[in-house]
Amino acid sequence: MKKLLLIVAAFLATAAFTGCASMADASAARGTGTVHVYDRPFDEVWDAVTAAVKETDLKIVSENKADGTLLAERTMTAFSWGEKVAIFVDRVTGKVSTRVEVVSKRALATNVTAPDWDKTLFKALDAKLGSQ
Repeated sequence: MKKLLLIVAAFLATAAFTGCASMADASAARGTGTVHVYDRPFDEVWDAVTAAVKETDLKIVSENKADGTLLAERTMTAFSWGEKVAIFVDRVTGKVSTRVEVVSKRALATNVTAPDWDKTLFKALDAKLGSQ
């Protein structure tokens, strides 16, 4: 019993010192995510992004097409404390290309089993739009 209490105490201490990610953290991390550029118009890419997210376990929390921002999350599962994902879709100036950035944050930084959603989402987008 003491061993179990020590393990729980160690976990809680780790969680307290490493912190938890929020949607604000994911949004604020713009410029640090994985980026792909698609030679497709913005509207087509936006539609593909929203469809790709809906095909996953992520739930769309907010989307703003005018700003090119989509926020999604997955709640706690057996293997993860959850994840927060920010997707930024931007027109490329002077071209008919669209830039997509995916920032994936673990709800708990020490959760090593949480997926990196950028890989999953870009695989889906590449299938829908053609690889970059």
